[in-house]
Amino acid sequence: MKLVSIRPSPRLLKISAFVLLVAAVMPFFDILAQTNFWQFMPYVGLAAIIVSASLDAIMSKKPPRVTINRELPDILSLYQKASIRLQLINESNEEISLQWIEKLPNDWHCEPYEPDTHLGPNEKQHHQYLITPNMRGLANIEGTYLRVVSFLSLWQICWIVNYSTSHKVYPNFAAISDLTGLNGSVNLQQMGLKKFNMRGAGMDFLQLRDYREGESLRQIDWRASSRFNKLISKEFQEEKNQHIMIMLDAGRRMRVQDDELSYFEHSLNALIMLSFTALKNGDNLSIQSFGSESRWLNQVRGAKNVSRVMHHFYDLYPEKIASDYVGAAQELMTKHPKRSLVLLVTCLRDEDFDDLLVSVKLLQEKHLVVIISIQEPIYNSILSAPVEKFADALDYASATILQRNIEINIKRLKHQGVICIQTKAPLLSASLINSYLSIKKAGLL
Repeated sequence: MKLVSIRPSPRLLKISAFVLLVAAVMPFFDILAQTNFWQFMPYVGLAAIIVSASLDAIMSKKPPRVTINRELPDILSLYQKASIRLQLINESNEEISLQWIEKLPNDWHCEPYEPDTHLGPNEKQHHQYLITPNMRGLANIEGTYLRVVSFLSLWQICWIVNYSTSHKVYPNFAAISDLTGLNGSVNLQQMGLKKFNMRGAGMDFLQLRDYREGESLRQIDWRASSRFNKLISKEFQEEKNQHIMIMLDAGRRMRVQDDELSYFEHSLNALIMLSFTALKNGDNLSIQSFGSESRWLNQVRGAKNVSRVMHHFYDLYPEKIASDYVGAAQELMTKHPKRSLVLLVTCLRDEDFDDLLVSVKLLQEKHLVVIISIQEPIYNSILSAPVEKFADALDYASATILQRNIEINIKRLKHQGVICIQTKAPLLSASLINSYLSIKKAGLL
């Protein structure tokens, strides 16, 4: 335990103020006094205060024998309230009155609580307070401040108990679970794929079952039908052990705020939900981030390992740098040349498309490429606003040109065989999962 500060208590301040007041008014009573004895009384009182305060400080320099234990939930989520349980243990045989304050991270919001505590000899007390983390990543609670009153109640002495604990703050799972619009299907032609054929050998055999009216005759297993003397059909399932690759943009475009969450927060939520879906379907998953930091998570298998995805990216934040699409594509081709479904999540603007076309051509040598771009609502808000001034007209014209250029460039990508999807940030999870499920259903891999 370390001493932080010592300051006068309200009692010491009141006594000092009283003595100074007496010293100030005593000269007016000299005329009535027969001797000068009374004029020295304030100074005697002041000396007594100084001696008492010094002795009180010396007697109270020993830290209180208080032990602290802290309990938090195993998982902390962004913007979600959590209860922290604090245990205070008085290990002495004396009563202790104190105030306690936790040294929390600056980006945590703490709801008001009652810090005043009275501990009896060898007493244990439990206290709870609520916090709300406002930033993902690793957070440290560095310790607890204890403010105790001195023996004569003339000083307030602040100590810090250096009991540091580290806690991981993960994305907001409540936001992840909201999958409005998830139906498992997407219009592949609108996405840019003009024609595809179902691959007969691309489906894995699952089981034999009774023939159902309306099914294709090619599904009938004639050998099994003759054995059981009734029509038996073969039932297939979607291929498993296919590889899904997610490229997550962590550049400056993704820092844009959309209501409470940024584009990157929405993308990270969508990434975790898609990871769970793909792994549960029996596919393999690899994830690459590019932009602020290049992180690589390779060959994740099994739904139980979705925690690896959360642990690997929970503290990643986008930075104010341009994303290098070409460099990211070259790194992916080097580390994972085997054919995969590549889902690139980003926020496209007009100036990005030249580099993006180069990177897409490189990826298409081995992979099926899907680009999912977050639509920026600012264009629609400008176009829907009334034009009343010359500046409004300039904004309207600029928004029209930029939006048209984006549409033209997306057509260029589709013409090159890239599957393109534009979606709003809150619908990103549903769009990403729908795209994956539709491509799996179509047997394109």
